[in-house]
Amino acid sequence: MKFSHIADCHIGGWREEKLNLLTIQAFEEAINTSINKQVDFILLCGDLFNTALPSIDFLKRTVQALKKAKDNLIPIYFIAGSHDFSASKKTMLEIIEHAGLAINVNKQETTDQIHLKFTTDLKTGAKLTGLIGKKGQLEKTDYEMLDKASLEQEPGFKIFLFHTSITELKPKELEMMESYSANLLPKGFDYYAGGHIHIVNKINLDNHKNVVYPGPTFPNSFSELEKLNQGGFYIYNDGNLEYQELKLKEHKNIN
Repeated sequence: MKFSHIADCHIGGWREEKLNLLTIQAFEEAINTSINKQVDFILLCGDLFNTALPSIDFLKRTVQALKKAKDNLIPIYFIAGSHDFSASKKTMLEIIEHAGLAINVNKQETTDQIHLKFTTDLKTGAKLTGLIGKKGQLEKTDYEMLDKASLEQEPGFKIFLFHTSITELKPKELEMMESYSANLLPKGFDYYAGGHIHIVNKINLDNHKNVVYPGPTFPNSFSELEKLNQGGFYIYNDGNLEYQELKLKEHKNIN
């Protein structure tokens, strides 16, 4: 099994025009690399766009990249992040899903609990589900209401997509950021595909193995440019994680 884990593209997130163009170019390169590496499917773990209603020019190029993956028989599974989420559902992610270019794996029924349904990848049999990110970390309530027992009992290779801050992976410079223990996630999944924190890191815990942040596809601020130099994403290949740098430009810090 081979899949790409992409998050925090923030397409259209820069004010500077040339840097803004690099956000869409990085996403296009991530899709092209995934196609060239012949992945079975692609995960988009929130904040594909920097806003729920991106510009038409960026939307057009994003759709073209998604269609290129579809034309190569590579399905794309996604959740919304805190930037591209909209409580009114007036978001371009809904249009992309209705156009058949990507599949939202946040399928749920709500009673006194939130009951998530699995989406099964037809080629590999992998079972995918997840929870969206919300502004101000308000997704914590969803995790507290989540029916974890049924998720944990489901057999097979399982992937959980999330867009929130996990304490065990949070770097020291973000120690003041609100975060939650990995125990908030359902146990026993084979891969936890994260987004939201712009770091490249992964961890294995007793009940949660392969909890992974791939970082942004392109840095979203000057401080991130200084720290990360470039963006990237992960490819999971039969249990091994391979980081794919997206080096679009030469980068140099001048102090």
